[in-house]
Amino acid sequence: MDLRQPKPGSPQGGGDTENPDRRAMLITVLKATAGAAGAAAIAGAFAGPAAAAGPRRSPASVRASQADWRFCVKCYGLFFRGYPSDGVCPTGGGHDSAGFNFNLPHDIPETATAQRNWRFCDKCYGQFFYGYPTNGRCPTGGGHRKATGDYDFVLPHDIPENGKSQRNWRFCDKCYGLFFYGYPTDGVCPAGDAHRKAGFDFVLPFL
Repeated sequence: MDLRQPKPGSPQGGGDTENPDRRAMLITVLKATAGAAGAAAIAGAFAGPAAAAGPRRSPASVRASQADWRFCVKCYGLFFRGYPSDGVCPTGGGHDSAGFNFNLPHDIPETATAQRNWRFCDKCYGQFFYGYPTNGRCPTGGGHRKATGDYDFVLPHDIPENGKSQRNWRFCDKCYGLFFYGYPTDGVCPAGDAHRKAGFDFVLPFL
């Protein structure tokens, strides 16, 4: 999720614009009374947006989340569609997206109705559970592999579905991926045959 701050707009209305000569004189006077360190801070207060250092940290109240997580109509898994390619699907080729654009929370505290340790696999682009000694089965071969420095997703579960969330997302205890359990069949698992549900009923928010 892009948490960049909006650019400051132009002043509205007909308020006074500060005179540059008056500003320079004020800084000179304050230098004499406040000392060099104080004057530097005061001068910084007059600096415009171009002089601001680096992006601001988002308030703690802003919940971090990442969009572009999609349902694959071929394997029924959840995968990240934020790159030019669409990963690797167990049915062959890349994943094929459909439906909602899921916006998943990450790096927030785990609760009784939200489970952490869900990660992005940088081999297949799927979402998988990273809480066991092994990492399930990836369609590229071997186990899934979490991306270095990637988010720790914290997925809501066993709460009511609403107009901006979808239930019936389940953990597959064969491949450790997340798949949609709302159809008569259960997609295609990289460990063979269909996915097999276990555990919580995840309720994923979407845009």
